[in-house]
Amino acid sequence: MPADLATLSQQFADLIAAAAPRLVAVRGAEGGQVSGLIWRTGLVVAAHEALSGEDDFDVFLADGSQVRAELAGRDPTTDVALLRLTTPDFDDWTHAPTPAVGSLAIVAGRGAYSPLASFGLVSEIGPAWRSMRGGDIDARITLGLRLSSRAEGGAVLAPDGGLIGLAVTGPRRRALAIPASTVERAVRTLSEKGYVPRGYLGVSLHTVGRGEGAIAVGIEPEGPAAHAGFVVGDLVTTWNGETIRSVGDVANRLGTGTVGETAKLGVLRGGVASEIDVTIGERPRG
Repeated sequence: MPADLATLSQQFADLIAAAAPRLVAVRGAEGGQVSGLIWRTGLVVAAHEALSGEDDFDVFLADGSQVRAELAGRDPTTDVALLRLTTPDFDDWTHAPTPAVGSLAIVAGRGAYSPLASFGLVSEIGPAWRSMRGGDIDARITLGLRLSSRAEGGAVLAPDGGLIGLAVTGPRRRALAIPASTVERAVRTLSEKGYVPRGYLGVSLHTVGRGEGAIAVGIEPEGPAAHAGFVVGDLVTTWNGETIRSVGDVANRLGTGTVGETAKLGVLRGGVASEIDVTIGERPRG
């Protein structure tokens, strides 16, 4: 048994050593240090919630050098922040498949003097879900370990070194992995735009009664709803055939991947039911 433990210990150490060149520490002017990972050459991913609200950061690389990084963009809906800086050359990190419950997961970050490492079991796996801020997350991966503040934004690794995702703190302080596929989608958009577009109807809504729908109390001129023919007083009752009971039901359908899609909204106007096709726009920034 001791020999088996020594072998396992060495395997863990080798895995962290292989990941170490891509692990960074990120510090803002307001102080505090968190982890990040080099996604590919010149791009570092970190956890949005763990970073201070700044545009420039100091990043500490594996060789001990300190590099100034600028914020390329944030996606609060998936908890992904993207930084641009000068890094060594790296290819894309190989993505691991969604792990099975009970499999090992290793969290790797960077501290002041060395990499940071912890491990635990994947305690729960769930289907794709939408965050409280409207982000589409490809799988719910809950980790059975305590995530330190310094390790937040680090890499969640499979035992073969594949990247499961980004280590973040979720609801009730649970440690979660934002799947690598979700991070990749956010990185692609942030690299191109500097932000992640959100869906927009251009209508102010209020919930009617106890889940009877959402009534339009204001229409933005030249907005998607106005162009589709909405008027004040229209009561939204369905969205693509699914019942709408509240304003929240509408908001939950205006995620990051809905811009440009056409939705069929069931509407009551003066007691008469009809359907209106609306092309979802991009929410204005600012």
